[in-house]
Amino acid sequence: MFAGFTFASEVRLGRLARFYGLAIPEGQNETSLADFVRAQLPSRPILGDRIGFGSLGLVIGGMNGDHITRVGLDLGPLSACAS
Repeated sequence: MFAGFTFASEVRLGRLARFYGLAIPEGQNETSLADFVRAQLPSRPILGDRIGFGSLGLVIGGMNGDHITRVGLDLGPLSACAS
């Protein structure tokens, strides 16, 4: 499903962006990965949903009910991700 890099949903977007050298929207430095992914989706999240994140993608890699628990980093082409 993704390149094996997964993160707990509580990891902050700013931390991931700094590590990978990606720009993030103003004021979202402390936003959790789960909240960021959920806000980008047009409907209720499901396992495997993908969103664009710079030149990468974020993939829902784990869920517990309606809660996102793991987010994977997709190193594949951005065109495979919904934005």
